[in-house]
Amino acid sequence: MLNLSHVNIRINKDSVKWLKRKGVSIPEQADTVEHIFIPKKNEYTEMFTFKDRKNLRLTQQKNNVNKKTKEKNIQIREYEYIKRESEESKISEIKQKTISPNGEEKGETWRFYHAKDGYPVRFSYYGKDVKKNNFLQSDGVYIDKLGLKIKPISTAEYIDKRKNLDEKHYVGAPWTLKESITTNERCGTDSVQECTVVGIYGDKGLSLNHLNPNNRANADFRYIEWELLDQLEQQGKNAKAFVIGSCEDDYFSNKQYNNIIDLLATENVPFSSYKTGDNVLYGQFKRATSFNVENAKKYKNGTASLFEWRSGQHIIYNNGEIQLANPVIDYELKRGETNPKKLVQHSFTKINKNN
Repeated sequence: MLNLSHVNIRINKDSVKWLKRKGVSIPEQADTVEHIFIPKKNEYTEMFTFKDRKNLRLTQQKNNVNKKTKEKNIQIREYEYIKRESEESKISEIKQKTISPNGEEKGETWRFYHAKDGYPVRFSYYGKDVKKNNFLQSDGVYIDKLGLKIKPISTAEYIDKRKNLDEKHYVGAPWTLKESITTNERCGTDSVQECTVVGIYGDKGLSLNHLNPNNRANADFRYIEWELLDQLEQQGKNAKAFVIGSCEDDYFSNKQYNNIIDLLATENVPFSSYKTGDNVLYGQFKRATSFNVENAKKYKNGTASLFEWRSGQHIIYNNGEIQLANPVIDYELKRGETNPKKLVQHSFTKINKNN
Protein backbone atom coordinates (compact mmCIF):
# COMPACT_ATOMS: atom_id res chain seq x y z
CA MET A 1 0.00 0.00 0.00
CA LEU A 2 1.30 3.45 -0.94
CA ASN A 3 2.30 5.80 1.87
CA LEU A 4 0.42 8.76 0.38
CA SER A 5 0.50 12.24 1.93
CA HIS A 6 -2.46 14.52 1.14
CA VAL A 7 -2.95 18.08 2.40
CA ASN A 8 -4.79 21.27 1.39
CA ILE A 9 -2.82 24.50 1.77
CA ARG A 10 -4.02 28.10 1.69
CA ILE A 11 -2.12 30.37 -0.70
CA ASN A 12 -0.23 32.94 1.42
CA LYS A 13 3.29 34.35 1.71
CA ASP A 14 4.72 31.22 3.33
CA SER A 15 3.11 28.78 0.87
CA VAL A 16 4.21 30.94 -2.08
CA LYS A 17 7.83 30.75 -0.92
CA TRP A 18 7.56 26.98 -0.49
CA LEU A 19 6.01 26.49 -3.92
CA LYS A 20 8.67 28.62 -5.58
CA ARG A 21 11.38 26.47 -4.01
CA LYS A 22 9.60 23.46 -5.51
CA GLY A 23 9.68 25.13 -8.94
CA VAL A 24 5.89 25.24 -9.17
CA SER A 25 4.08 28.04 -11.01
CA ILE A 26 1.17 29.61 -9.15
CA PRO A 27 -1.78 30.64 -11.36
CA GLU A 28 -3.69 33.85 -10.89
CA GLN A 29 -6.88 33.56 -8.80
CA ALA A 30 -5.43 30.59 -6.91
CA ASP A 31 -6.92 30.34 -3.41
CA THR A 32 -5.72 26.91 -2.29
CA VAL A 33 -3.37 24.18 -3.45
CA GLU A 34 -3.92 20.48 -2.90
CA HIS A 35 -0.56 18.76 -2.35
CA ILE A 36 -0.16 15.01 -2.78
CA PHE A 37 3.15 13.24 -2.16
CA ILE A 38 3.55 9.64 -3.38
CA PRO A 39 6.84 7.92 -2.43
CA LYS A 40 8.09 4.89 -4.36
CA LYS A 41 11.24 2.81 -4.25
CA ASN A 42 13.32 4.63 -6.87
CA GLU A 43 11.28 7.75 -7.40
CA TYR A 44 8.60 9.95 -5.92
CA THR A 45 5.70 11.95 -7.31
CA GLU A 46 4.43 15.31 -6.13
CA MET A 47 1.13 16.68 -7.38
CA PHE A 48 0.02 20.30 -6.92
CA THR A 49 -3.61 21.11 -7.78
CA PHE A 50 -4.54 24.79 -7.57
CA LYS A 51 -8.16 25.83 -7.03
CA ASP A 52 -9.98 29.16 -6.93
CA ARG A 53 -12.41 30.38 -4.26
CA LYS A 54 -15.24 28.44 -5.90
CA ASN A 55 -13.16 25.25 -5.57
CA LEU A 56 -12.71 24.97 -9.35
CA ARG A 57 -9.41 23.59 -10.58
CA LEU A 58 -7.13 26.14 -12.23
CA THR A 59 -3.94 24.18 -12.91
CA GLN A 60 -2.36 20.92 -11.87
CA GLN A 61 1.37 20.21 -11.90
CA LYS A 62 2.74 16.71 -11.40
CA ASN A 63 6.47 16.24 -10.85
CA ASN A 64 7.85 12.72 -11.15
CA VAL A 65 11.41 12.74 -9.71
CA ASN A 66 14.11 10.05 -9.95
CA LYS A 67 15.66 9.79 -6.46
CA LYS A 68 19.10 8.86 -7.73
CA THR A 69 19.58 11.15 -10.74
CA LYS A 70 17.15 13.91 -9.63
CA GLU A 71 15.80 13.93 -13.20
CA LYS A 72 12.31 15.33 -13.32
CA ASN A 73 9.39 14.61 -15.64
CA ILE A 74 6.81 17.40 -15.40
CA GLN A 75 3.16 17.36 -16.42
CA ILE A 76 1.15 20.60 -16.31
CA ARG A 77 -2.59 20.85 -16.91
CA GLU A 78 -4.62 24.05 -17.36
CA TYR A 79 -8.40 23.97 -16.92
CA GLU A 80 -11.00 26.19 -18.59
CA TYR A 81 -14.71 26.32 -17.81
CA ILE A 82 -17.92 27.30 -19.58
CA LYS A 83 -18.44 30.11 -17.07
CA ARG A 84 -15.99 30.43 -14.21
CA GLU A 85 -18.41 32.57 -12.20
CA SER A 86 -20.46 29.52 -11.18
CA GLU A 87 -19.47 26.76 -8.75
CA GLU A 88 -21.45 24.32 -10.93
CA SER A 89 -19.52 25.18 -14.09
CA LYS A 90 -18.37 22.29 -16.26
CA ILE A 91 -14.88 21.95 -17.71
CA SER A 92 -14.72 23.13 -21.33
CA GLU A 93 -11.03 22.56 -22.06
CA ILE A 94 -7.93 20.95 -20.60
CA LYS A 95 -4.52 21.82 -22.00
CA GLN A 96 -1.69 19.52 -20.99
CA LYS A 97 2.04 20.02 -21.41
CA THR A 98 4.64 17.40 -20.53
CA ILE A 99 8.30 18.30 -20.15
CA SER A 100 10.98 15.58 -20.18
CA PRO A 101 14.28 15.86 -18.23
CA ASN A 102 16.05 17.00 -21.42
CA GLY A 103 13.52 19.78 -21.96
CA GLU A 104 11.50 18.17 -24.72
CA GLU A 105 7.87 19.34 -24.62
CA LYS A 106 4.71 17.63 -25.81
CA GLY A 107 1.25 19.20 -25.86
CA GLU A 108 -2.23 17.69 -25.70
CA THR A 109 -5.68 19.29 -25.65
CA TRP A 110 -9.09 17.99 -24.59
CA ARG A 111 -12.24 19.99 -25.37
CA PHE A 112 -15.69 19.25 -23.95
CA TYR A 113 -19.15 20.27 -25.21
CA HIS A 114 -21.98 19.85 -22.72
CA ALA A 115 -25.43 19.47 -24.27
CA LYS A 116 -28.41 21.31 -22.81
CA ASP A 117 -30.20 18.00 -22.26
CA GLY A 118 -27.22 16.44 -20.47
CA TYR A 119 -25.25 13.41 -21.59
CA PRO A 120 -23.46 12.35 -23.63
CA VAL A 121 -20.74 14.96 -23.37
CA ARG A 122 -19.13 15.54 -26.76
CA PHE A 123 -15.35 15.86 -26.81
CA SER A 124 -12.30 16.18 -28.99
CA TYR A 125 -8.68 15.24 -28.28
CA TYR A 126 -5.60 16.59 -30.02
CA GLY A 127 -2.22 15.04 -29.31
CA LYS A 128 0.96 14.43 -31.23
CA ASP A 129 -0.18 12.88 -34.55
CA VAL A 130 -3.42 11.78 -32.85
CA LYS A 131 -6.93 13.21 -33.12
CA LYS A 132 -10.03 11.69 -31.54
CA ASN A 133 -13.62 12.78 -30.96
CA ASN A 134 -17.11 11.42 -30.35
CA PHE A 135 -19.05 13.95 -32.43
CA LEU A 136 -22.21 12.81 -34.18
CA GLN A 137 -21.36 11.98 -37.79
CA SER A 138 -23.20 11.85 -41.11
CA ASP A 139 -22.56 9.10 -43.65
CA GLY A 140 -20.08 10.86 -45.90
CA VAL A 141 -20.68 13.82 -48.20
CA TYR A 142 -23.37 15.14 -50.51
CA ILE A 143 -22.08 16.06 -53.99
CA ASP A 144 -24.18 18.39 -56.11
CA LYS A 145 -24.27 18.57 -59.92
CA LEU A 146 -21.49 21.14 -59.93
CA GLY A 147 -19.24 18.73 -58.04
CA LEU A 148 -19.32 20.76 -54.82
CA LYS A 149 -18.99 18.50 -51.79
CA ILE A 150 -20.99 19.25 -48.66
CA LYS A 151 -20.39 17.27 -45.47
CA PRO A 152 -22.99 17.82 -42.73
CA ILE A 153 -21.41 18.09 -39.26
CA SER A 154 -22.70 18.95 -35.80
CA THR A 155 -22.43 22.48 -34.42
CA ALA A 156 -20.20 21.17 -31.63
CA GLU A 157 -17.77 19.84 -34.25
CA TYR A 158 -17.93 23.13 -36.15
CA ILE A 159 -17.03 25.12 -33.03
CA ASP A 160 -14.20 22.70 -32.34
CA LYS A 161 -12.81 23.20 -35.85
CA ARG A 162 -13.37 26.96 -35.63
CA LYS A 163 -11.06 27.09 -32.60
CA ASN A 164 -8.25 25.83 -34.83
CA LEU A 165 -8.67 28.72 -37.29
CA ASP A 166 -6.76 31.97 -36.80
CA GLU A 167 -8.30 35.29 -37.78
CA LYS A 168 -6.63 35.19 -41.22
CA HIS A 169 -8.73 32.14 -42.04
CA TYR A 170 -12.04 33.23 -40.53
CA VAL A 171 -14.60 35.78 -41.73
CA GLY A 172 -16.21 37.44 -38.72
CA ALA A 173 -18.38 40.43 -37.81
CA PRO A 174 -19.34 43.02 -38.93
CA TRP A 175 -19.50 40.97 -42.16
CA THR A 176 -18.54 43.45 -44.85
CA LEU A 177 -16.12 43.27 -47.76
CA LYS A 178 -13.32 44.38 -45.41
CA GLU A 179 -13.48 41.01 -43.65
CA SER A 180 -13.39 38.93 -46.87
CA ILE A 181 -10.42 36.62 -47.30
CA THR A 182 -8.67 34.67 -50.05
CA THR A 183 -6.72 31.59 -49.03
CA ASN A 184 -5.75 28.12 -50.24
CA GLU A 185 -5.98 26.78 -46.68
CA ARG A 186 -8.90 25.77 -44.46
CA CYS A 187 -11.18 28.69 -43.64
CA GLY A 188 -14.67 29.38 -42.35
CA THR A 189 -17.46 31.62 -41.17
CA ASP A 190 -20.60 31.16 -39.07
CA SER A 191 -23.96 32.45 -37.85
CA VAL A 192 -25.19 33.02 -41.42
CA GLN A 193 -28.81 34.07 -40.98
CA GLU A 194 -30.11 37.00 -43.08
CA CYS A 195 -26.56 37.35 -44.44
CA THR A 196 -25.30 35.78 -47.65
CA VAL A 197 -22.03 33.87 -47.98
CA VAL A 198 -20.34 33.91 -51.39
CA GLY A 199 -17.44 31.57 -52.03
CA ILE A 200 -15.44 31.79 -55.26
CA TYR A 201 -12.96 28.97 -55.72
CA GLY A 202 -10.32 28.31 -58.35
CA ASP A 203 -6.59 28.82 -58.94
CA LYS A 204 -5.95 30.56 -55.60
CA GLY A 205 -8.07 28.40 -53.36
CA LEU A 206 -11.14 30.20 -52.06
CA SER A 207 -12.29 33.80 -51.83
CA LEU A 208 -14.79 33.82 -48.94
CA ASN A 209 -17.28 36.64 -48.37
CA HIS A 210 -19.89 36.94 -45.60
CA LEU A 211 -22.16 39.92 -46.31
CA ASN A 212 -24.65 41.45 -43.88
CA PRO A 213 -27.47 43.00 -45.93
CA ASN A 214 -28.39 45.38 -43.09
CA ASN A 215 -24.92 46.85 -42.68
CA ARG A 216 -24.72 50.24 -44.38
CA ALA A 217 -21.28 49.35 -45.76
CA ASN A 218 -23.00 46.75 -47.97
CA ALA A 219 -25.88 48.99 -49.10
CA ASP A 220 -24.41 49.89 -52.50
CA PHE A 221 -24.22 46.65 -54.47
CA ARG A 222 -21.79 48.16 -56.96
CA TYR A 223 -18.95 47.74 -54.45
CA ILE A 224 -19.88 44.09 -53.87
CA GLU A 225 -20.08 43.56 -57.63
CA TRP A 226 -16.62 45.06 -58.22
CA GLU A 227 -15.08 42.94 -55.48
CA LEU A 228 -16.66 39.70 -56.68
CA LEU A 229 -15.58 40.39 -60.26
CA ASP A 230 -12.04 40.99 -59.02
CA GLN A 231 -12.10 37.71 -57.09
CA LEU A 232 -13.36 35.88 -60.17
CA GLU A 233 -10.43 37.25 -62.13
CA GLN A 234 -7.97 36.18 -59.41
CA GLN A 235 -9.40 32.66 -59.30
CA GLY A 236 -8.94 32.14 -63.05
CA LYS A 237 -11.06 31.24 -66.04
CA ASN A 238 -12.26 27.96 -64.47
CA ALA A 239 -13.53 29.62 -61.28
CA LYS A 240 -16.74 28.35 -59.70
CA ALA A 241 -18.87 29.72 -56.88
CA PHE A 242 -21.35 28.85 -54.16
CA VAL A 243 -23.94 31.07 -52.48
CA ILE A 244 -25.41 30.21 -49.06
CA GLY A 245 -27.85 31.91 -46.69
CA SER A 246 -30.49 34.66 -46.86
CA CYS A 247 -34.26 34.66 -46.47
CA GLU A 248 -37.30 36.23 -48.13
CA ASP A 249 -38.86 38.10 -45.19
CA ASP A 250 -35.92 40.50 -44.87
CA TYR A 251 -36.19 42.74 -47.95
CA PHE A 252 -32.50 43.68 -48.06
CA SER A 253 -31.45 40.07 -47.50
CA ASN A 254 -33.52 38.82 -50.40
CA LYS A 255 -32.40 41.66 -52.66
CA GLN A 256 -28.70 41.12 -51.90
CA TYR A 257 -28.98 37.36 -52.48
CA ASN A 258 -30.77 37.81 -55.82
CA ASN A 259 -28.27 40.45 -56.96
CA ILE A 260 -25.41 38.03 -56.31
CA ILE A 261 -27.19 35.19 -58.14
CA ASP A 262 -27.90 37.48 -61.11
CA LEU A 263 -24.28 38.66 -61.25
CA LEU A 264 -22.89 35.11 -61.33
CA ALA A 265 -25.42 34.08 -63.97
CA THR A 266 -24.63 37.13 -66.12
CA GLU A 267 -20.91 36.39 -65.93
CA ASN A 268 -21.56 32.72 -66.87
CA VAL A 269 -19.93 31.50 -63.66
CA PRO A 270 -20.90 27.93 -62.68
CA PHE A 271 -22.38 28.21 -59.19
CA SER A 272 -24.38 26.35 -56.57
CA SER A 273 -26.96 28.27 -54.54
CA TYR A 274 -28.43 27.21 -51.21
CA LYS A 275 -31.04 29.56 -49.78
CA THR A 276 -31.91 29.11 -46.11
CA GLY A 277 -35.28 30.82 -46.53
CA ASP A 278 -37.95 31.91 -44.06
CA ASN A 279 -39.29 28.45 -43.20
CA VAL A 280 -35.91 27.18 -42.07
CA LEU A 281 -34.43 30.37 -40.57
CA TYR A 282 -37.49 31.60 -38.69
CA GLY A 283 -39.07 28.19 -38.19
CA GLN A 284 -36.77 25.25 -37.63
CA PHE A 285 -33.68 27.24 -36.58
CA LYS A 286 -35.69 29.38 -34.16
CA ARG A 287 -37.39 26.40 -32.53
CA ALA A 288 -34.12 24.48 -32.17
CA THR A 289 -32.26 27.39 -30.58
CA SER A 290 -35.04 28.68 -28.31
CA PHE A 291 -33.64 30.04 -25.05
CA ASN A 292 -36.27 29.30 -22.38
CA VAL A 293 -35.92 29.88 -18.64
CA GLU A 294 -34.54 26.42 -17.93
CA ASN A 295 -31.97 26.63 -20.73
CA ALA A 296 -30.95 30.12 -19.61
CA LYS A 297 -30.35 28.76 -16.10
CA LYS A 298 -28.18 25.94 -17.44
CA TYR A 299 -25.99 28.35 -19.39
CA LYS A 300 -25.86 30.88 -16.53
CA ASN A 301 -24.61 28.16 -14.18
CA GLY A 302 -22.14 26.87 -16.76
CA THR A 303 -23.61 23.38 -16.97
CA ALA A 304 -24.43 23.54 -20.69
CA SER A 305 -22.26 24.86 -23.52
CA LEU A 306 -23.46 27.63 -25.81
CA PHE A 307 -23.14 25.61 -29.04
CA GLU A 308 -26.77 24.44 -29.11
CA TRP A 309 -28.03 28.03 -29.21
CA ARG A 310 -25.96 29.07 -32.24
CA SER A 311 -28.47 29.84 -35.00
CA GLY A 312 -27.62 30.07 -38.68
CA GLN A 313 -25.44 28.23 -41.17
CA HIS A 314 -21.87 27.52 -40.00
CA ILE A 315 -19.27 26.74 -42.66
CA ILE A 316 -15.76 25.30 -42.82
CA TYR A 317 -14.28 25.10 -46.33
CA ASN A 318 -11.29 22.96 -47.21
CA ASN A 319 -10.04 21.79 -50.61
CA GLY A 320 -13.36 21.76 -52.47
CA GLU A 321 -15.46 20.57 -49.54
CA ILE A 322 -17.87 22.53 -47.35
CA GLN A 323 -18.41 21.21 -43.85
CA LEU A 324 -21.84 22.52 -42.92
CA ALA A 325 -23.39 22.80 -39.47
CA ASN A 326 -26.72 24.25 -38.37
CA PRO A 327 -29.53 23.57 -35.84
CA VAL A 328 -31.45 21.36 -38.30
CA ILE A 329 -28.46 19.08 -38.82
CA ASP A 330 -27.99 18.88 -35.03
CA TYR A 331 -31.62 17.86 -34.58
CA GLU A 332 -31.58 15.31 -37.38
CA LEU A 333 -28.30 13.72 -36.29
CA LYS A 334 -29.65 13.31 -32.75
CA ARG A 335 -32.71 11.50 -34.04
CA GLY A 336 -30.53 9.16 -36.12
CA GLU A 337 -30.71 10.70 -39.61
CA THR A 338 -27.23 10.37 -41.16
CA ASN A 339 -27.93 10.56 -44.91
CA PRO A 340 -25.89 13.57 -46.11
CA LYS A 341 -28.24 14.39 -48.99
CA LYS A 342 -31.29 14.50 -46.72
CA LEU A 343 -29.43 16.54 -44.11
CA VAL A 344 -28.48 19.14 -46.72
CA GLN A 345 -31.96 19.22 -48.25
CA HIS A 346 -33.57 19.74 -44.83
CA SER A 347 -31.21 22.66 -44.17
CA PHE A 348 -32.47 24.90 -46.97
CA THR A 349 -35.76 26.09 -48.41
CA LYS A 350 -34.45 26.42 -51.97
CA ILE A 351 -31.54 24.68 -53.68
CA ASN A 352 -30.43 25.49 -57.22
CA LYS A 353 -27.55 23.71 -58.89
CA ASN A 354 -26.25 25.42 -62.02
CA ASN A 355 -23.73 24.01 -64.44
